Amino acid sequence: MKPGKYRFLRLRGTSLERGRQYGQACREEITHSIASYSAMFESFLGITWDQARERISRYLPYVEDFSPKVLEEIEGVAQGAGISFEDMFTLNCRSEIVMEQRVDGCTAFGVSPRLSGDGKSYLCQNWDWIRRQRKAKVILQIEQPPEPTLLMVAEAGILAGKGLNSEGIGMVANALSTGSCKPGVPVHFLLRKVLDSPTLSDAVEAVAVAERANCVNFLLGTQEGDFLDIEAAPEDFGVLTREEGGFLCHTNHFLAPNLVCRVRDYGKVILPDTFQRLGRIKDLIRERAGKVDLAACRELLSDHRNAPDSICRHEDEHDPEGKRLGSVYGVILDLAGRILWISDGNPCQGRFFPYTFLAEEAIPPE
Repeated sequence: MKPGKYRFLRLRGTSLERGRQYGQACREEITHSIASYSAMFESFLGITWDQARERISRYLPYVEDFSPKVLEEIEGVAQGAGISFEDMFTLNCRSEIVMEQRVDGCTAFGVSPRLSGDGKSYLCQNWDWIRRQRKAKVILQIEQPPEPTLLMVAEAGILAGKGLNSEGIGMVANALSTGSCKPGVPVHFLLRKVLDSPTLSDAVEAVAVAERANCVNFLLGTQEGDFLDIEAAPEDFGVLTREEGGFLCHTNHFLAPNLVCRVRDYGKVILPDTFQRLGRIKDLIRERAGKVDLAACRELLSDHRNAPDSICRHEDEHDPEGKRLGSVYGVILDLAGRILWISDGNPCQGRFFPYTFLAEEAIPPE
C-alpha cells in the first residue's frame, strides 16, 4: 500500500463471508484498533478492556432484534481475524464507552448544486478524534443485495462509517452527548442502518424505530441537493432541513427545538468550540455562494480560525496527552459522481484521494 493510500476492501457473499474477508484482510489493523481503544478506556474512564466488554454485553439483545445481519458480519470478522466475537462486538460498541466522557469534534456540511457552482451536491466532514486511529482507516465496498451497495471509510473491524450508497444517499455523522447511555441499539449499528437506507425517509424511519442507546447526529444528502439532519438521542430524535440558500451544517451540539428543550447537552460542555465552528462554516459557505466546488470544499475543511480548536483541528499541547484530538481525516462526498474523497491526515496538510464503486472488472487502487 503506497503512502497516503488506504486499504480498499470489496466485501461480497453472505454476511458471514463478508465478515471473514474483512477480518482476514485487516487482522493487523483490527488488533491496532482494539489496543488503541483499550488504552483509551483506561485513560478516559479507568476501566479495562475486559470490564468494557462486560458492560457492552447488555446491548447485544437489542442488536439481535435490530440488525442480525451486522451481527453475522461481526462473527465473520472475528473468525477471519482470529479474535473473539465478544471483542469484535465491544469494538463496534466503542462509542457507548468513550462517548460518556468525550465526543469527537467533527464539523460537517452539505451544499446543493446551486451553491456549488459546478452543478454538484457535496457532503463533507472532518473527523476529529485520537490520531493513532489513522493507522486503522480502511475503505470498504460492501455488496449486500437486495440492499444498496455501500462505499465508506471505517475503522478496521467496525461495520459502519461515513460514505454513500448505490442509491445515491450520502451520510456523514457528528457526535452528540447527554453524558449517559442506556441499554439499546449502539451508535455504529444505527450508522449502518441509516447508510443502508435507499431513501431519506427510510433513513429517518431507521432512527425513529430504534431503541436508541446513545446520541449521534446524521447529516444526509442526495445528488439533487436534498439534505436532512437527524439528531438522535435516547429520549427522542429531531430532524432539521437545509437552510435558505441550499446548505446544511452541523457540529457537536443539539439544534432541533424538541431536543434543545428536553435533553442535557453535554457535548457543548466538553467541546465549547462547537459554536464557533458552526458559525464559521456557515459564514464560509455564504461567502462562497455559487463557488463551493470540490476545491472550495477542501479549503473549507482546512480552515484554521480559532486554532487549534478549528474546523481543521490540530492537537492542543495543553490537553492531557491521552485526550488530545486532531483531524484524523477530511472526507468529501461527490454525490453526483458517486466519489468518496479522503485526505491523508489533516485536510490542510494532506492530499485527497478518490474512491469510487468498483465495477465487476475494476481493480482496486494500489
